[in-house]
Amino acid sequence: MIIPRVLVLYEYSPVGLPHGSAYIRLLQPLTHPSIAGRFYVTPAPVYFGQEAEIVLVDRHWRPDCTPEMAAQLAADVRQRRAKLVYQLDDDLLALPVTTPAAQAKREIVATFLREADGVLVSTPALRARYASLNSQIRVVGNALDERLLVVGASLAPTDGGRVVLGYMGTLTHDEDLRLILPALVETAASLAVPLELQIIGGVADFRTLAQLEQLPFPVIHRTPPSPEYPQFLPWFTANVRWDIALAPLCDTPFNRAKSDIKFLDYAALGAAGVYSDLPVYAGSVRHGETGLLAANDTASWVHALRSLIEQPVLRQELAANARRYLYNERILAVRAVEWADALEAIWSG
Repeated sequence: MIIPRVLVLYEYSPVGLPHGSAYIRLLQPLTHPSIAGRFYVTPAPVYFGQEAEIVLVDRHWRPDCTPEMAAQLAADVRQRRAKLVYQLDDDLLALPVTTPAAQAKREIVATFLREADGVLVSTPALRARYASLNSQIRVVGNALDERLLVVGASLAPTDGGRVVLGYMGTLTHDEDLRLILPALVETAASLAVPLELQIIGGVADFRTLAQLEQLPFPVIHRTPPSPEYPQFLPWFTANVRWDIALAPLCDTPFNRAKSDIKFLDYAALGAAGVYSDLPVYAGSVRHGETGLLAANDTASWVHALRSLIEQPVLRQELAANARRYLYNERILAVRAVEWADALEAIWSG
């Protein structure tokens, strides 16, 4: 039996560090012990003709990638009789094109979508979105690597009588956070319970920072010791303690194709979560069981926040149920096999 060699061309930063999505979608799943022996996996930042049966390229790949480089990679892989597989976890063609650089990135994505022998996406929405560009698109949902989770992190309420709210995300979520700022103000005004908001990442716009400073309770920006995903996730699950985790999400075409990765992160943390009521969370957030769903209006968010602030027992139940769902259904020990099956299907197809 031939064990295929898989060359993983992960997306990386200008300083050579793999992006968090590359770890979540490629490096962690394909090196998981549960699928050991099904592939020989070699991660690499560049392609120089390495021998492989499958070349798996991630998102925009190199920070210096051009549409011409993308087309050349596809031609080189085809010449070597390997299969080119493209990995995409965001609707990158939905992003606005405002600069020549943005247009080039758009063309890179479109080139890989058209030229790939198969495409792996994180959501059914992405498969539907790109079906016209490639007929071999397979959905492999996100899962967390249990090897990076600190098991047994506390689900108990925080100390001191205060209720700690939290938000975690990349530095692209100013608009999402601004969505719920009026609800945070109204919630604080309607309750006597002291609140605190902790933010990890999430904010890049000085105007958002200024608005956060005007909230009627403390806002603390926490910085992990390392931004690298294999170091970040253990730190996050071991050291961050939130009563209520927040997941606002503006209703845009780009966001509608997103995965529920934030729910998985919050479930691993052991926090009860409030999530925007969008299709993103329809498959995992069962309202009143694994989290609360709130429409994108102030009244809905105030109602959800007050429900959790006033009912610590409900917070405990939601957090426990979410964590149970995570470990039963959405860790790599359970899901890594889906990656192996998808790659083998494309390779043999």
